[in-house]
Formats: sequence, structure tokens, C-alpha cells
Amino acid sequence: MRRPKYIIFDYNKIDKVIHNRLRLAMLSSIAYSEEIDFSTLKNTVKATDGNIGKQIQVLEESGYIITRTLHSGKRPQKMIALTNKGRNALVRYKKHVMTLLQFQDSE
Repeated sequence: MRRPKYIIFDYNKIDKVIHNRLRLAMLSSIAYSEEIDFSTLKNTVKATDGNIGKQIQVLEESGYIITRTLHSGKRPQKMIALTNKGRNALVRYKKHVMTLLQFQDSE
């Protein structure tokens, strides 16, 4: 079967919330871990507390993640998990980007 000369790709289908480097890295880490604590997430994506905190707020307001605080030990620990809405959005995002990246390698 012959491939078309071009693919139609509606860039408006790219989720604006996810299409931010830090939020994409955070969501990918959270999805991989199912649930992750703030400190581990910060170290995984190599970002500052302030940047992580702001992006958590954006993702939570979008309904893509939920947070809960564990009170064990000396300090409370913020835990972060994907919601079903967040997981579905991440899957859709991946499909759209993979469609965009369907090109013939020159090698």
C-alpha cells in the first residue's frame, strides 16, 4: 500500500496544558510511577520547588492530577497522582504527537 505524500495534522488537537516541557515531563514521571512524592518528582524532572509548585497548580486546576498530603515523620509529604482525565489526556497527546512524527527517516 502506498503512503500518502503528506499527512493532515491539526495542531489544535495538541493539548495546551500538556504541551509544556515541564508539565509533560512531570506527567510522564507521574504516569510511570502511578503516584510520586513532590521531592522525587522535583529531582526526576530537575526543576525548582517554585516551578514544580506552579505546574502542579496548573495540572490540578485542569483536573489532570490530584494531590494528597501524608503526615508521617517530621514533615508532611505531598503525593501526586494522575486522574483518569489526566491519563486519557496524556494518551491522546501521545497519539497526536506520534501522528505528527510519522515521517520516513533518510537513513
